[in-house]
Amino acid sequence: MQAQPLEKNTDYFKMSDGFNLFYRRWQSSGQADRVVIFLHGIEVHSGAFGFIGPELANSNCEVYGFDRRGFGNSKEQDLPRGDVKSFERHLEDINEVVEAVRKNHPGKKIFIFGHSIGCAYALWYAAHYPQQLDGIILASNPLEAGFKVPTQDTIKLVFSPIIEHHSMYDLIDKWPQAFREGEEYKLITEDELCTKVFGLGFLYELQTKLANKMLHYASKIEKPTLLIHGDADIIALPESSNKLMEKLASNDKNLQIFLGADHWLYQSIIPTMSSKYTLEQKKQVSSTVKNWLEKQATGSAMALGETASAQKNTEK
Repeated sequence: MQAQPLEKNTDYFKMSDGFNLFYRRWQSSGQADRVVIFLHGIEVHSGAFGFIGPELANSNCEVYGFDRRGFGNSKEQDLPRGDVKSFERHLEDINEVVEAVRKNHPGKKIFIFGHSIGCAYALWYAAHYPQQLDGIILASNPLEAGFKVPTQDTIKLVFSPIIEHHSMYDLIDKWPQAFREGEEYKLITEDELCTKVFGLGFLYELQTKLANKMLHYASKIEKPTLLIHGDADIIALPESSNKLMEKLASNDKNLQIFLGADHWLYQSIIPTMSSKYTLEQKKQVSSTVKNWLEKQATGSAMALGETASAQKNTEK
């Protein structure tokens, strides 16, 4: 893939097959003792972490967010954004990114942060490469979706990939009407790097290899885990995190529920923010993540009775 002109604080990871994988980096304002790697949702790109990235960087973190192959600035040649030539290669990129980041920051603790379908990638990775991570953060995980794909489309998604692997399917228009009438939908659809349509083959493999196996992967994860979710999320229902919390094998796990927050957690995780929510609300989310990371980085994990619990943030 031909590398595009770079934005400030961006670059490309060179993958082992020669592909240029775009990433954003938010550098620590001080002496970093930990590194966070973001995995974005299905419809967005690494720019979705434009608020939380700097927030964590101001708290002794080195922060990376990369556009997965086929998305954002990592579109593959001869394919539309939202499709990939090889799902296996798409997954392999994650480990190569973690390896590259570890090489750049030897001896530092490595945490992976998934939002929405990014949680499925994070769970898959943590289950397969546990030695590479010191903990994971799962935001708005989509175990239980708040919408249903029409029956005829479900049949199409199951059988069409066999003969129409690269045919495109509009998934985002199947999301709840309340979302499609809201501000977040407008912010996403007006961003040229965001994605509404996806390859049928990609969606099939994403569903069968990652999304359908989230609980299975969770049962294998013993690393410290933080789950965060909004109780007003209509894309990924809040009970998703309750179910995942129960299944995680880790003895060091914490669930934080934010009252009144939707899928994008007061727009703390979205490519373009507006004034819909206050800065204080956004900082509730970033502060929760920062405090958890600080405890993990210093080795002073909370007592089991506190970590293996669900807490609610009551501020609005």
